[in-house]
Amino acid sequence: MTVRAVDRQSQPRPTQPWPGTVPVERLLVPLDGSQLAEAALPIAAQLADACGATIALLHVIEQHAPSSIHGKHHLVNRADAEAYLAQLARQLAEEGRPVGFHVHEAPVGNVARSIATHAEEQESDLVVLSTHGAGGLREVLWGSIAQRVLQLSHRPMVLVRARWVTPLFTSRTIMVPLDGTATAEAALPLASALARGFGAHVRLVMVVPTPKTATGDQLPRATFLPNTTRLLLDVQEEQAIGYLEHLAALMRLTGVPTFAEVRRGAPVAQLAADTTEHADGLVVAATHGRAGLEAIWSPSVAAGLLKRTSAPVLLVPIVEPDPRLGTSL
Repeated sequence: MTVRAVDRQSQPRPTQPWPGTVPVERLLVPLDGSQLAEAALPIAAQLADACGATIALLHVIEQHAPSSIHGKHHLVNRADAEAYLAQLARQLAEEGRPVGFHVHEAPVGNVARSIATHAEEQESDLVVLSTHGAGGLREVLWGSIAQRVLQLSHRPMVLVRARWVTPLFTSRTIMVPLDGTATAEAALPLASALARGFGAHVRLVMVVPTPKTATGDQLPRATFLPNTTRLLLDVQEEQAIGYLEHLAALMRLTGVPTFAEVRRGAPVAQLAADTTEHADGLVVAATHGRAGLEAIWSPSVAAGLLKRTSAPVLLVPIVEPDPRLGTSL
């Protein structure tokens, strides 16, 4: 494995302006009444403080709901749900945060769709969810509520690992993994906005494989033409360095301290190691909601990374134009 930090002096300073940041003014936190779901609250509070945002707590009453969830009594009526959310809202508001809550009292069969509808109606800038599915993080991402909400709402979502969450968001670094495409760069404005709010710096990271870790279309060439593959990957590394520094320079023009790093090896191992080495407090990545993080990595790579990092992951959905209509969905 090779890690290569970018020498900012070796690259030309771009002259075009950075396209700007995006506002973070409204946070939606769906809760099911369990302590595992409440693991999202400390991060939501820190995000609200950093960005001056309001917090909206939401509980959706589910049709044919079980009597308990994650070992606790399930909220199956409006009175219990409102009392529960009101108590949490009071705790969050004690430090001056604007907090509201809402119970969707008409029982629904599709909780994810209801959450997505509320996120759209409230024009939520971020949806903050704890990942605590019984089948593990892969199930949470690829097919359960979190994935379906992202799929349906097109609202950025922060996924918080319940078993790793800490009361304080203490890190001063935000990592943005990139792959050289404009699609992946859609994560940058939101990362910039959060970096400003937290007083954090941003790290742009790209992984270039080695001949031994090449996959997909590169694998046959790496097997039969190892020397050629090595040279081509070295060229790809040089291109990645220039590409990342170009973006980093644009972000630095806005006053956001930004650093670039190219790593060599397997994407999962390198990105997971990178977040640990730098104690990243947040990973911000663009995604096609219909396929998780497939915009940047294959589903297996994305699931592997998210299993191996303690940092919350903010997924920024990409809304593509509908070729039939000529407009965005």
